[in-house]
Amino acid sequence: MKRLFFNLPNLLFIALLIAVFAPSRNQKVGPVLPFVVVIFFIEVFFVISIIRSRNEKSAFDIASIIFAALLLWDILSTKTALANPILFPPPENTFFVFVSHRKMIWEGFLNSMFLLIIGFSLALLSAVSLGVLIGWVTRLRNTFFPIVKVLSPIPALVYTPYLIGIMPSFRSASILVIFLGVFWPNLISMISFVGKVDRKIIDSAKSLNVKRATMLYKIILPYAIPTLIDGLSLGVTFSFMTLTVAEMIGSSSGMGYFVKRFADYGNYTNVLAGIIFIGIVVTILNSFINILKRKIVKW
Repeated sequence: MKRLFFNLPNLLFIALLIAVFAPSRNQKVGPVLPFVVVIFFIEVFFVISIIRSRNEKSAFDIASIIFAALLLWDILSTKTALANPILFPPPENTFFVFVSHRKMIWEGFLNSMFLLIIGFSLALLSAVSLGVLIGWVTRLRNTFFPIVKVLSPIPALVYTPYLIGIMPSFRSASILVIFLGVFWPNLISMISFVGKVDRKIIDSAKSLNVKRATMLYKIILPYAIPTLIDGLSLGVTFSFMTLTVAEMIGSSSGMGYFVKRFADYGNYTNVLAGIIFIGIVVTILNSFINILKRKIVKW
């Protein structure tokens, strides 16, 4: 119990609270309540992680880094004149943006999530279905696999300006960009995986005279599920990155648009808030994927 409360993360937590409420000597600091709420949320999350986690050192290290970074940010921006007041706004002002611009942030989040879910889902379903079929049928594999190997390394971001120009709407262009970014790597992964399935499994299924459709989608596909889920986290992160860049180029809504809009006006307080929000969303999405992994692939 003593180790739970008297440790480096909690000492940094207390020092950060003292710094927040200490007088500012450099920049004008706005309402501190949102930042204080964030600090307490991190502390509560840290304590819960210590109680539940088997790897205490990792939780201690992560909490220490977060609190130290926030403390350094607050001291440099509000207690000294070392930081540029425009490019380096106080954390209190940055986190207050989540309150003052909550409607715009929430609408941008919903818009981005809609595009991400549609594009990612369509790409994953298409890649899995076609990948299993092409990987299983020798003639299709010999025909299409060389083409896939040429197209898959091309970053989806390269297509973004062109697709925004030719598609009827930004939404359709964004969905297509996400689709391309997810489809090609998953397609080549599925084709390769099907070609490497354990022959004992295939021979056992053939001895039972199963039909091709049954072989593909009730034997091969379930066998590939762990590999698919392992790649979900990277796929979602890359899709989100692609969408954000697309929104910064031609959107009028979304999280990428939020950052781009205020960057054009030199409002770096809002820009930092947008960047932090994007990082939080990606972290939450990856956490959900990890939960999904534990639920679906229990072995």
